[in-house]
Amino acid sequence: MKTTMYLAAFLGAALVSIPAQAAPKWAGAWGYAPADSGTNEPEQPAGTYRYRVRLTQAGDGMQLTFSNAEGDKAIAIGAVTIASPSGPVGTEIGTNPVHPIRFSGLQAVALPKGATVISDPILAPFHNAQDVIVSVTFSTPTRPGRTNLGMEMAFAPATPGASFTPIKLRPYLSLVSVRAPQAPCTVVAFGDSITDGFLGLSPQTRGWPGRLAERLAALPAAQRCGVVNMGISGNRVLKAGRATSALDRFWRDVASVPNVTHVIFLEGINDIGAGAETGPDAVTAEQLLYGYRQFVERAHALGIKVIGGTMTPALRAGYMSPVKERVRQSVNTAIRSGKVFDGVVDFEAAVRNPASPADLRPDFDPGDHLHPNDAGLRAMGDAVDLAALKRLP
Repeated sequence: MKTTMYLAAFLGAALVSIPAQAAPKWAGAWGYAPADSGTNEPEQPAGTYRYRVRLTQAGDGMQLTFSNAEGDKAIAIGAVTIASPSGPVGTEIGTNPVHPIRFSGLQAVALPKGATVISDPILAPFHNAQDVIVSVTFSTPTRPGRTNLGMEMAFAPATPGASFTPIKLRPYLSLVSVRAPQAPCTVVAFGDSITDGFLGLSPQTRGWPGRLAERLAALPAAQRCGVVNMGISGNRVLKAGRATSALDRFWRDVASVPNVTHVIFLEGINDIGAGAETGPDAVTAEQLLYGYRQFVERAHALGIKVIGGTMTPALRAGYMSPVKERVRQSVNTAIRSGKVFDGVVDFEAAVRNPASPADLRPDFDPGDHLHPNDAGLRAMGDAVDLAALKRLP
């Protein structure tokens, strides 16, 4: 409530637009990677989405990025505002003041298929772990991608008297950056559904990256990294699955994040599981490691360090088998060798069943034998060595 009141005061009195060129340094503070909607997804009428966003870095300004990168058609934003939430949960803003967001001075902006648009910066103090409600009104129908996550968002159609209804769709808001001259580091959590937070029930502590952000929030500001979650359920390393491949989306979902210094990479189980056991459609350890090294090359070209995460147990998942399990174990052995990435976080060790290492711990398994539950995701977030973010050369 204190945070809510604090933000409301600034939104009501001290928030002004500033020219982009005046920003000395920006850092990523929140992210949600775009994913394909598909023509089978239900279309939403023109109306307003509300997103509750939790910042992972403090700063004296904010900038929003909206993406239609995986959309099936052009859409149009009629207006965007930010406000303080009226309560500890939900997307209500009550009577709190709202501040309009502009795009090169304009209230409305077109978002063509495949396009991204960045707002004008706004100047005000924003604080770590602060929640902000971003309201986005579309003047055209939209078809956002689905999600199973519990992120707090709501939708109201553009009809008189329409109320906001909770909804589970991927937001068109893809990145929130803050102006943070002293931000020491920004971590992009990059991966598939396990990074995305699939089956996690905590709306704001989204997946293991949300737990990592909680831990970082307890550090002094001079040591605190922002965390940007760019996980996509169903994503693959080597080719398109849900959304374009990890290698192709590096530029969109990593390189575009201001001040990115580190990537924690956890991906590959969908490549193995969706492939065949043998033949040309099988994914080998060598192929996956090649993909990892290609990802690292892209990062190193920009001075970004990559910490590789071992793939979590999945033997009894529907698309796995003993043959595929051997591929997973072989890749994990290579990751642990320290010869693929700049650092390692052993996610597998954090959640595996000691009595049956190819399986999740029973208390971390929600029943699908693949996605750790909230307790498992918390254990994964706790497995990241915070000191490693400073030790890497």
